[in-house]
Amino acid sequence: MRISAPFPQTGSRPRVRRRVPRWLIVPILLLIAAIVAWQWQAGNTTMPSVTTAMVSQGSLTAIVSGSGAVAAARTVELPFQQAGTVTEVLVQVGDMVATDQVLARMDTAALELQLQQAEANLRSAQAQLATLQSGSASAEDLAAAQAQFASAQAQLEQTRSGTTTAADLRSAQATLEAAQARLDALTNPDQADLATAQRSVTQAQTSLQQTRDSASQAKTNAEIAMQNAVNALTQAQSRYASAKGNWEFVQETGQDPSNPETTNAAGQRVKNMLNDAQRQQYYDTFVQAEAALRSAENGVNQAAVAFDAARQNEVSQIQQAELALANAEANLTTLLNPSQNDRVQAQTAVTQAQAGLDKLRQGGTAAAIAAAEASVVQAQANLSKLTTPAGETELAAAEASVMQARVNLDTAQRNLAAATLTAPFDGVVAAVAITPAGRVAAGAAAVTMVDRSTLHVDVSLSESDVAGVQVGQPVELSFDALPDLMVRGTVATVSPIATIAQNVVTYPVRVAFEPGTAAIKVGMSATADIEIERVDDAILVPSRAIQTTGEIQMVQVLRGETTQLLRVETGLVSNGQTQITGCIDRSGQDVACLQAGDTLQIAATSSSTTPTTRSSIGGFGAGPPMIP
Repeated sequence: MRISAPFPQTGSRPRVRRRVPRWLIVPILLLIAAIVAWQWQAGNTTMPSVTTAMVSQGSLTAIVSGSGAVAAARTVELPFQQAGTVTEVLVQVGDMVATDQVLARMDTAALELQLQQAEANLRSAQAQLATLQSGSASAEDLAAAQAQFASAQAQLEQTRSGTTTAADLRSAQATLEAAQARLDALTNPDQADLATAQRSVTQAQTSLQQTRDSASQAKTNAEIAMQNAVNALTQAQSRYASAKGNWEFVQETGQDPSNPETTNAAGQRVKNMLNDAQRQQYYDTFVQAEAALRSAENGVNQAAVAFDAARQNEVSQIQQAELALANAEANLTTLLNPSQNDRVQAQTAVTQAQAGLDKLRQGGTAAAIAAAEASVVQAQANLSKLTTPAGETELAAAEASVMQARVNLDTAQRNLAAATLTAPFDGVVAAVAITPAGRVAAGAAAVTMVDRSTLHVDVSLSESDVAGVQVGQPVELSFDALPDLMVRGTVATVSPIATIAQNVVTYPVRVAFEPGTAAIKVGMSATADIEIERVDDAILVPSRAIQTTGEIQMVQVLRGETTQLLRVETGLVSNGQTQITGCIDRSGQDVACLQAGDTLQIAATSSSTTPTTRSSIGGFGAGPPMIP
């Protein structure tokens, strides 16, 4: 390569051309390349990347979050206290019920009988106690005891004197004659005795057959009556269900159940609303159907009792008729073929009858007189007992009997009341485990109710999160199943005791809220954002705009054409925003601070950044670059 350069000419001095040595060409080229590379690199050096942000004023909150499942204020399983048969189930799952509303009923026939028996026992015990406390019996009791005493004395006198009335003698004589006739018939029976015995057998056979026929017919009639009563109950239940459904439809909609809609003059389908008279007709029908149902239930119970009685009568009447036939046949057999034992028994009866007659004629023995005297003593004791006040022991026993009878009555009343299942609070029916005509065990859950007046979510927070949580703090609740719904609640309780599971320490926190009309169901997953701190009308800056050196925090604020580095004091930090509480100068004095609308500069870190200008920094000397 050749490099030529012009030189100035003076006078007529000739132009001289010089050559560059070849050994200098390569170093010169390398130097030129280095200069070009340096200039290119200098031209592409980047400036610091700078962004801006606005100072704002508003509210800033700090929250902690937890998740859990929605739970009801109360969930109660309602059982029947005694086993029995369910007669009515008046609710179904999802029904809203009010306090004391009837949910179900069971058969109360046996419980009503127990109540009546308990009432009778209490009245009897109270009467006995009143008698003992008064120290005297009633006039009727005294009269009866005195009459018994007088009779015992008269009997003693009669026994002692040996006097016998004519009636006593006639009765004893008749007994003797009958025993003698029996002995004669066994010893030498005649045709008249045999004919009489044969007629007795025939009559007993006829009576047995008639008894079988009549008892069987009575049982059949009772069974048919019970079946008719059951059919009547089924019809009454159907009419009651229909009337009840119609009345509930009228209450809910106000429309005619048989014809809910009609066509107006314009040909449009409109609701067929009832007037007051028509509503009253549906209500009367419902009341009449309910009364008919109760009457049909009573009819079934009465028919069942009559059927059981007919079955028992059939058995007992047939047994009596069969026993009478067996006795008649045994008597005929004895007359036809009397045994030695039969004759001995007949002779013994004659002997006893004769002895009784002789005794009446002879007067009382020493033993008879002693027995009569004992009867007089017993009658005297009974009379004295009625006229003598009771002792402390007797009174205490009578009072205890009254107390026990009253307890039994209270128990019977509670058992009867417990046969009707009612709602203990306003709520929703969550489960029904019984059906009409089905059996239910004592203590088994029949209906489950949920109180949705207030709901709650139990969340578990770490020990660092729970430190700022207090009762009454506001909470925002969101639900996985209802993404567009946000409900506000409050912190109801904060457990003072930690729960440790798998070496993780958490604290249970309950968040209560009212669901209102929202479609929130028990068991739904929910997230609770608890507001533990809130600052209103705060001066806010993006947290990334704050430069921290040790304990010193600073921001760059644009002041006209320059930027100023301010030392700031901060407060609450949340969601990428930091509260500015004040600004101080180098000496620690407060200075004019940030205001809403101020512009902050935020320099992004870059390894190739080269500062080109410097700015004045209020009270802190030279600082970061300034963008003019």
